[in-house]
Amino acid sequence: MYDDKEVLLVKPWKTRALARLYLFPKSTHLQCDSRRSTGDEARGGERSGCSFTCASRNRAETNGAKQGRTQCYESERPRRRWIEVFAILFLLIWSSRGSGEEISEKLETLHAGTPTLTLPHQGGGNNFSESIKLEDLIQIALEKNPDVIAAREEWAAAKKRVWIDTGLSDPTAGYDIMGAMRETRVGPEKHRFMVEQEIPFPWKLYEKGKMASEGAKAAHARYRAVERDVITSIKRFYYDLYFTDASIAVVEKVKEIMKRIERVAAARYASLTGGQRDVVKAQIEVAVSIEKIYTLQQMRESIVAMLNALLDQPPLTSIGRAVEPEKPVLKTPLSELIDLALQNRQEIQEMEALVEKSRHAKRLAKWSYIPDLKAGFEYTWVDSGTTSDPMDGRDQWMFPLRITIPLWQNRIIPEIQEARRNLLATEARLARAKNQTYFEVRDAYSKLDASLKMATLYETSVIPQAKIALSSDQAGYEAGKEEFINLLDSERIFLNAQLSYVQFVTEALKNNADLVRSTGLDLGVPRK
Repeated sequence: MYDDKEVLLVKPWKTRALARLYLFPKSTHLQCDSRRSTGDEARGGERSGCSFTCASRNRAETNGAKQGRTQCYESERPRRRWIEVFAILFLLIWSSRGSGEEISEKLETLHAGTPTLTLPHQGGGNNFSESIKLEDLIQIALEKNPDVIAAREEWAAAKKRVWIDTGLSDPTAGYDIMGAMRETRVGPEKHRFMVEQEIPFPWKLYEKGKMASEGAKAAHARYRAVERDVITSIKRFYYDLYFTDASIAVVEKVKEIMKRIERVAAARYASLTGGQRDVVKAQIEVAVSIEKIYTLQQMRESIVAMLNALLDQPPLTSIGRAVEPEKPVLKTPLSELIDLALQNRQEIQEMEALVEKSRHAKRLAKWSYIPDLKAGFEYTWVDSGTTSDPMDGRDQWMFPLRITIPLWQNRIIPEIQEARRNLLATEARLARAKNQTYFEVRDAYSKLDASLKMATLYETSVIPQAKIALSSDQAGYEAGKEEFINLLDSERIFLNAQLSYVQFVTEALKNNADLVRSTGLDLGVPRK
């Protein structure tokens, strides 16, 4: 029977030759070479239905001489010929009534030796029986993605900086062993122990704590931004995966249509009601469909490789087919989205925290004019029995207090100027982040709106009309009332309409992901 992997090629000379041979047997004489007859038998006996008896023109030639030309004439007609004559006539009559697929199967039964062209077998562009949800990929990425892990650890480290910057420095301690010449009124000093602690001005510690706290807020906003970036990347690649899977399904469907049309064209050509050009064009369209499938499969492999990298999975890990996402809708006006983005965008929150950190750094630089305090304790052991003082041999102790003198203005003034410049720089970065947010929100909003309109146009108008045109031209061609070129144009328009719809839906999903990323909010679950 006719296999999906093979395309039947009907040779034009065979149908005409068989028709002449069967319908006009008495007037048919074939001139053949005995060597050609032997070659025909070696090729499978394409003329096995006929038996020929040959008479030599020159019987005087010896066995070693060259074999001469012979005249072959038909000597007998087996009973099987009558059966085949009626079968051919029946198929010729039935070709105007029966379907092309049935006729091609019957022709193949009669002409089992007809050469075939084998095309690459395509069992479907997506061999994955299991599907995978976007939410599952996002959950895996948030747990295993290296960038997310690094940003989370940096945030955890930044929170510890508050304790580090608000803590006191280590105290200093000392122990002195006195020499013999160290004399006092109550006796000679033998040993001395001392300890000292530097205590910065309290407002300096406060400003350092606020700086560390704002730095931790900036690290947290940066961590959330990295999460958003990874989630957006996962979404975009998942939607690309959906595009390839859906496109492969569309091309497979159109390929099956063209294979069915090709069988009809082959049947019409076999029945002398169609041209060979139609068969070849249909076969070319099938081959082009297979080429599209190969290209889409290569795209899918690249997408799967990138998803494995984002998920920190082994490179050869397979990913199931994408579930068809729900088409997003625009429910929030652009002005409201911009206001929401200014309040919730992670990059803006990060820069606002850095601006506050710079302001506290500027205040801290101004507090450099205030001296710091150093407090300590000293205890001295005094030897006894060397004086007549009533306090002879009594040990000594004291609490020394010291302050730093902010004397060197060549250090303090540049420090304040540096803090002021850093504040201006962070304020400029904040303005840039806001401007970038304005652009990204408006750009994603306009792209989403346009892609949704185009997808709706194709879904409600272009695809239904293309489908009607294809069905009409297909029925007309099968009935012999329509040219093949019109059917081919309708098939191409239908294929391009289906692929364009999938592309516009994919672009709408990507633009919605970009809009969610630019606003810093989850805008709700999209609905159809």
